[in-house]
Amino acid sequence: MIKTILWDLFNFIRKPDDTQAKVSVKTKLIYTGLLLVINLIITLIFIVPVLQKIDDALNLSLTNDEYYTFLKSVFLFSVIAPVTEEVVFRYFLRYNGLKTKIISIQKWRKIFPYLVYSSSICFGFVHLSNYTNSSNLFYMLSPIIILSQLAGGLILSFIRVRLNFIWGVLYHALWNFTVTIAIPVVVDSFTEPYTEHTKEYTITIVEPLFIDENIVHYIKIDSAQGKIQRVAVKQYYLQDLLDTLYTKDKYNGGKILINLDLTSKDGIKKEEFIKILKKEYEIE
Repeated sequence: MIKTILWDLFNFIRKPDDTQAKVSVKTKLIYTGLLLVINLIITLIFIVPVLQKIDDALNLSLTNDEYYTFLKSVFLFSVIAPVTEEVVFRYFLRYNGLKTKIISIQKWRKIFPYLVYSSSICFGFVHLSNYTNSSNLFYMLSPIIILSQLAGGLILSFIRVRLNFIWGVLYHALWNFTVTIAIPVVVDSFTEPYTEHTKEYTITIVEPLFIDENIVHYIKIDSAQGKIQRVAVKQYYLQDLLDTLYTKDKYNGGKILINLDLTSKDGIKKEEFIKILKKEYEIE
């Protein structure tokens, strides 16, 4: 069955056709699960390393750097986004409803491949808006940057046509949940907090993935004679910390949510504290 599904996907990408598969729910689950796993493997092994190289060169800052609670993140990324994008980009990819009144089946079959390709390309390039970069090199490399979305658009089109709209939404929801929530949570569970202990100071930094509504965000700074003896930050953005300690907008550290604790018995100067932060963050 696996070979049949992959061969069908290959033929669909090569020449899309509007044919729904008459298969059981079990087979639809196999379709969805198999394609999800394969797409993840290809993305993690081939696409992510390439994107990392591009990120090193271009600093691909995200447009949406907001943090949400776990439940809100699941709702936004695994419910709202999949439903909205599937309605916009792929709901129309079947010959039914009003289309049967205004266009012949022969004409539909002729233009169908172009509809699949154009919707997948639009789906991919819309995701360029995820990034703030606007350099010429960014746009030159844009097809590579959105390669995952381009491939995903074709797979989603295949599922939408072969199975139905609901299964396309399900696949999209599972993909978003896996990539934006499950994998980051797993990686975070194996990531140690940033810590440094010297004669002058001790610092620990943790970057939460989600907002915890049970924790009140705060910042506490103790200083004496112009030297910092304690900085305690809970659910605070790095940029806000920099703006509090220094002149507003003097440093740009990005909207990174942090829990930070620094103690220094004899105290450290502000100039030393920014040097400490620069060991972990790209602060300009």
